[in-house]
Amino acid sequence: MPWKHAEWQHRVVSSVSGKGEVVLREDGVVRALLAAVAILEDLVKVGPDSHMALSALKEIGFELSEMESEKTRRFFEALERVAAAERDRAAWIRDVPSAPGIDV
Repeated sequence: MPWKHAEWQHRVVSSVSGKGEVVLREDGVVRALLAAVAILEDLVKVGPDSHMALSALKEIGFELSEMESEKTRRFFEALERVAAAERDRAAWIRDVPSAPGIDV
């Protein structure tokens, strides 16, 4: 399992760095999305709710594909920032947009 959802619940917050720069809210949204995707991927693998979970992943993919180009660019920038901060999970994070059901 790439993430345990409880592990991510405490990370979905905006904060201010030591330099006074606001950590982008997009990063928090991306972290929340990654937590949801991780949970849904686990459900797809384990059983009775797999069809519903795959449908939810497809809906996430659809919504991501419908974003305007500027928002898509900002999403991928935030995704890259989160991947850089989470080195042990970076490959999985970068692969989320092409995951089964999402395929952005």
